Amino acid sequence: MAGRVAVVTDSTASMPAVLVEAADVVVVPLQVIVDGTPHQEGVDLSPAQLVSALRRGATVTTSQPGPETFARAYARVAARGAREIVSVHISADLSGTVTSAELAAQTAGVPVHVVDSRTVGMGLGLAVAAAAQHRDDGARAAR
Repeated sequence: MAGRVAVVTDSTASMPAVLVEAADVVVVPLQVIVDGTPHQEGVDLSPAQLVSALRRGATVTTSQPGPETFARAYARVAARGAREIVSVHISADLSGTVTSAELAAQTAGVPVHVVDSRTVGMGLGLAVAAAAQHRDDGARAAR
């Protein structure tokens, strides 16, 4: 967490675990509901399991993380020493994730800059990686 700025994103960034770790990024999972059973994307449901479910004709839906999930993530990074948080997420046109992050930001103990990436997938992942690089180069969160 260089410069005490934490970078948070959601699982739609599709960032490989090695990049998440190298960039010191916190990923908040979206919920994936398979045949009525909720899972956390990337935590207890792998991409291979999701593809398998889709191939067998399972009913699959998604749901954004609730504000309380973001609040916990923000509290964790603040406890680790973050003085500011940049929280970059899936397009608000596609998901309510940005709204949940904004609600959690209102009660966070440190300033949180929520960013609507207006994209999804690796486009989002690249934006998150760039935010982490700017942080590592000494940029402030507001940048």
